[in-house]
Amino acid sequence: MALVNHAKKEINAKIVYFGAGHAGKATNLNFIYKKLKPDFRGQFKSMNVQGNKMLFFDFLPSGQGKLNDYAVRFHIYTIQGDVKQDSSWKMVLKGVDGVVFVADASSTRQAENRAGLERLQACLRGHGLSTDTLPVIVQCNKSDLSDAVTTAELQQSLGLGGVTFMKGVAGTGEGVLESLFTLVKMVLKRLRESGLELGGEPVEGQASTGAEAVAAVEQSSSLPAADSFAAAPEQAPAENQAPIVEVLEGVRLGDDGRLQIPLSISCGGMSRRAVLSLAVTLQPE
Repeated sequence: MALVNHAKKEINAKIVYFGAGHAGKATNLNFIYKKLKPDFRGQFKSMNVQGNKMLFFDFLPSGQGKLNDYAVRFHIYTIQGDVKQDSSWKMVLKGVDGVVFVADASSTRQAENRAGLERLQACLRGHGLSTDTLPVIVQCNKSDLSDAVTTAELQQSLGLGGVTFMKGVAGTGEGVLESLFTLVKMVLKRLRESGLELGGEPVEGQASTGAEAVAAVEQSSSLPAADSFAAAPEQAPAENQAPIVEVLEGVRLGDDGRLQIPLSISCGGMSRRAVLSLAVTLQPE
């Protein structure tokens, strides 16, 4: 669920790239990050979570797009590789506003795709969500493979009716931005219809359309034009240029009722330890 920061006049929405191991989740994020102009993106970060590497960054689609004078900032997350623990995915999916399910188009990987979808649905149920009500895009990644299934065959294999399926080749970037901004439009539409209270008025009462926030990519029906905020820096974000945050052992509840989480923060060959202090409020599920 999107979070509203009234002090900054921002709506923070969360998009998660989900899929089986090696389907192309991290490749998607790296390509998207390289294509965004620095003025529109935050820092590319990684964090070790239960032995898995979580990747994430945030971006603003356009300075022109606002809902009730509130900018919409999107936070994109994924977990790299083959994720063993469902708890890792459940943590990343908490508060999600939209999902790109990255499916491997290889004919030999359809069992993994189905298992990944079942896992996604189970994790979403744990948060009271489902693929029936949440904005979801299925990206048929690696569509350039010689044994690639068609989007129609993939749709039949997964059994997802009413969900948008799009071709993609994350390695070259084909269809990557189109998949993302199709989902962005869906999330914005859902935000408008949710009745978020902004400045005393619900979003849905505004004449402005949420699609304005992605005006840069709505210049044609095929959504190829991300040029007004997307550039192609030739250098991918090297991990040693961004802080690497690792959760250490020894998490405890302090005498003041706050959760104390030891962290190791590494950047540019330097490493520091810190403690993250969080106030904890228990609520019945």
